[in-house]
Amino acid sequence: MPTLSLTGGIAASYSVAAGQTAVAIRSGSKLNYKAIYSGTGQMLFHWVQEGKTQVWRCDASMADAKPAQVLEATSQDGSQNLEVNLGTIYPAGMFLRGRMEGLLVAPAVHVQLPWWKDVWVFLIRSPWFPLRHQVDRPLLSVKHDTGEVTASIGIAADGSVSGQVAFSGTEFKNATLVLRRKLGSYSSDEPVCEATPGVQAFSWKPILRIFDLVLVTGGHISESQLADLAKGFGAEESSGFLGPGSVEGSFVLCDGPAFDYSWVLKGHRGLLENAEDATSARFTW
Repeated sequence: MPTLSLTGGIAASYSVAAGQTAVAIRSGSKLNYKAIYSGTGQMLFHWVQEGKTQVWRCDASMADAKPAQVLEATSQDGSQNLEVNLGTIYPAGMFLRGRMEGLLVAPAVHVQLPWWKDVWVFLIRSPWFPLRHQVDRPLLSVKHDTGEVTASIGIAADGSVSGQVAFSGTEFKNATLVLRRKLGSYSSDEPVCEATPGVQAFSWKPILRIFDLVLVTGGHISESQLADLAKGFGAEESSGFLGPGSVEGSFVLCDGPAFDYSWVLKGHRGLLENAEDATSARFTW
């Protein structure tokens, strides 16, 4: 599988056997590590205030860190080999918007080294199994006086969604059915159906990409490195005058179990006069 190492002299790969995943880390020099953890790794991309200016920053953390099972060996050339058991893993999730703000969530290994020069290995994999979309309620409805808008949500075997929005009465000017994605503290709404009086059919398909990347970092990457990574995954960017620019719209790496979802039906009566009904949704396998 492709490997992108942003740390000199350290490479990583992974293997799967009997449903269990192991990460192999190879270092040209000995890593005098203090501890090694596995779990759900997160890379937060955000802007922070430093004095009178804003600075872009990447911060790595582990949501559910647990001590890892490690096998250690030394090769004849003196390089150090660590095999870390990750157990059962899941597809990665990534969301970016605006000036390279967002979050990456993926199975990860954290090698804790002295003097904060740590090593992180992220397994950025697309779903390798059929995704199934589930909703808590397949029917949404908003009402005001004699006006009513309903949305029926039907799910196909491939995870796609189809249905219809029925609009009656004159109390609402229009209505919108949106899919809301949420990853960490970041969220975005994707309009699926813009409805006017009558019955309108709609269809929606999840974002699916094929990718398989082992990312090795020191826990911090630069804004330009993230821009290159995002472009490699398919993100569209506008050029920047002094930097890598910004993401066009909201970039979702791939739909899957890393995200929280909800379907939201909005009836619009006027400025700030809206009625909403929503149901939670998710992808499972």
